Amino acid sequence: MIVLGLLFAGGAALVITGVVQGDLGTAILGLAVLAFLIWGLAAGGRGDDDYWGDAGDGDA
Repeated sequence: MIVLGLLFAGGAALVITGVVQGDLGTAILGLAVLAFLIWGLAAGGRGDDDYWGDAGDGDA
């Protein structure tokens, strides 16, 4: 959860810095970070430790 907060804060800081300084590249980079974060949250996943199947439980 801390990583998500840091990614959001970093992306927002890049956008704000890019807008304030008039640097389009920095603002676009910040938007890309935020878009990646939103995409990752929307795509999600099951979130458990057994994401790749039932390997290791003797069902080989």
